[in-house]
Amino acid sequence: MRSFLFRRRSALTALALAALCAAALLPSLALSQSRQDCSDLLAYYREAARAPQIFYGEGIFEEEAEAAVADVTEEADFAFDDAMSDDDGSMMAAEGPAFPQTGGGSPADLGARSETGTNVQVAGVDESDIVKTNGSEIFVLRDDALVIVSVSEDPPQVIGGLRFGSVRSTEGPREMLLAGERLLIFRSVLYGGSLWSQQGMQIVEVDVSAPARPRALRTLDVYGEFVTARLSGSGLRVVMSHDGADSPGLMPRPGETWEQRIERSTLSTWLPLYALTDHTGGGWRWGLLAPCGAIRTPGGEGSRFSGTETALLLSFDTAAGIANWGAAGFVGSTDAVYASADALYVASSFGGWIPNTRIHRWSTPPGGAPVYQGAAEVEGWLINQFAMSEYRGKLRVATTIEGSWPISSRLTVFDIGADGLTELSKLDGLGPSERIYAVRFLGELGYVVTFRLIDPLYVLDLSDPENPAVAGELKIPGFSSYLHPLGGGLLLGVGQNADPRTGQPLGLQVSLFDVSDPTEPTRLDQVDLSKGSRNVAFEHRAFTYHQGRAYIPASPTNELFAVRVTSEALELERQITAQDEVLRSLPINNRLHLLLEDSLATHNLTTLDLLSNLNLVPPSSR
Repeated sequence: MRSFLFRRRSALTALALAALCAAALLPSLALSQSRQDCSDLLAYYREAARAPQIFYGEGIFEEEAEAAVADVTEEADFAFDDAMSDDDGSMMAAEGPAFPQTGGGSPADLGARSETGTNVQVAGVDESDIVKTNGSEIFVLRDDALVIVSVSEDPPQVIGGLRFGSVRSTEGPREMLLAGERLLIFRSVLYGGSLWSQQGMQIVEVDVSAPARPRALRTLDVYGEFVTARLSGSGLRVVMSHDGADSPGLMPRPGETWEQRIERSTLSTWLPLYALTDHTGGGWRWGLLAPCGAIRTPGGEGSRFSGTETALLLSFDTAAGIANWGAAGFVGSTDAVYASADALYVASSFGGWIPNTRIHRWSTPPGGAPVYQGAAEVEGWLINQFAMSEYRGKLRVATTIEGSWPISSRLTVFDIGADGLTELSKLDGLGPSERIYAVRFLGELGYVVTFRLIDPLYVLDLSDPENPAVAGELKIPGFSSYLHPLGGGLLLGVGQNADPRTGQPLGLQVSLFDVSDPTEPTRLDQVDLSKGSRNVAFEHRAFTYHQGRAYIPASPTNELFAVRVTSEALELERQITAQDEVLRSLPINNRLHLLLEDSLATHNLTTLDLLSNLNLVPPSSR
């Protein structure tokens, strides 16, 4: 079979990376901002690198400098339609969630599954993942290669692929998004050689209009670490992190002190550099990924430095490709990322051992520069992206607070308006002495699971954003760490059973909750599945609900559990033990395709009998 390589890539990338290495030592670069603005940012990074304490203070970000994004900020439209659908599903109406059911007693899925096969948080907002499908082909990222499998054939066959050369991959994320006939691939790579190395992120744009002959169109190499990406319509949003303290520009010279290295640092030390390679036209260019005037730093009275880690937000229009982008960022970490259709929220913790969290909101026009729209500060930390939800012009945030005993949890509601994010209300007292283990918002309801010895499931009434309240509470042994909403007023919880005396986890379990009456939630049924400890609690994209059946993987036991869900009960229909860890499950037509570490196992969707097991070897090495 024909080999599909990046034939033009090696020489061009060598030149581009050489430019990156040289740029790390250059005294300056031509930038779109004034010298003073860039000088201020450089001074900030230098001082932050000297600071022994790495905390935010009480101040907020300084006013944005004279930058191109300032003009856009003035024109930002903060109007919100009262009939706006909720982020957690298009079935949310103005009066609250609807509870439809499918035929045969199987509850409908009120979660969201993207058209490319990924279990996502927000309907219409796809999330980057290790596998994508268009219904005819399955695209898989494996090591340093893209593998394309035709599932129109019986059995499925590898029909094409690409090997990524010239840059070493690392153990970091390898994910992708499918936008029409373009794949956007995000790789964690390592630039450099024996004397120095730098963590990098690589974005590869691939034309898959002819799946058997994929073509690499462009490659964007960037210093920094890939965090996540979202796709809404043609708007691609990428979040990454970069810490200049690890830059090769700070490599010591003989006899140099740390202070001397800081003094000779330039903006190309602290901000990520990029190299863009065009595989179709043979051109390439390089420079700073973001203008210095688009980077925000903590400011205000009494503020202290937050270190040198910088979060970068990139916005692309996939219809035009990755050759041009808008960029912005802030000094801080990227602890959780949540996206609505047109906004991106990045949660950044601060405060050392007892963290608080600042949540930054950006509007993200496709291809334009992300526009900063304010920050919300909350006590405590967020369990994951599901702890945030935007609904009808409000942001709801659930946090665990560990500043004193007993530990407690809180819901905070913010208004999203022209002046940014304004706190509206708080709901305290959730799970005294317990931490949050799962959160799910569904229209005007919220579900929060806390745990220490038993599992309180709280149902929150959020119909009045200024007066959120606990509508009902259910206490049971164990805990749920992933919640999936279903029709008929049902909620599926995946987590661990636990000893009610000690809190010791006993194994994987799935529970069915009736929350149709928010004041009296009940557990209808539960099934113990496995002693395996790792499950969808750590990776919601590994969960699948399809036609009344939940597919739940467990590791390190390499199992997949198929659980039948009705309006009243759960039944373990089949336990599949695979040869490797089950990473994802994709129901397509009458087949269930299981992505394993090295192969694609195909099962009959009805009987779940194994039909074939395809080794995922790229064509060039077959």
